[in-house]
Amino acid sequence: MQAVRQRNPRHIPCRFELPLGKTLKLLVPEDETAGWAMAAARARWKDEHKAGDGYFMFCNSRMVSTSTTLKSLDVKRPEEVRFVVRKEATFG
Repeated sequence: MQAVRQRNPRHIPCRFELPLGKTLKLLVPEDETAGWAMAAARARWKDEHKAGDGYFMFCNSRMVSTSTTLKSLDVKRPEEVRFVVRKEATFG
C-alpha cells in the first residue's frame, strides 16, 4: 500500500466491500467527498440497481455522510480507507 500512495500522492486508495461478497478497489482524489466516491463505485459496479434500492456506506463501523471528505476518513495511513456498502429496500 505504501508504494501505491507514493506513486499517487494526491489520491486515497479505497476498498468498497459490496453486497454479495464483491469487492471494488478505487483510487479516489483526496479532495473528493464520500458521495463522489460512492457514485464512482456505483458506476463501476456491475450489478442490477433497482429504483427502490438504497445504498448506505459505513467506515469504521459508522455511517458515512455523503458530504464527508475522504481526507477526514483517511486516518489509518498507509492503510486504505475501507467502506462497507449495505443495500436496503426503500420506499419511494
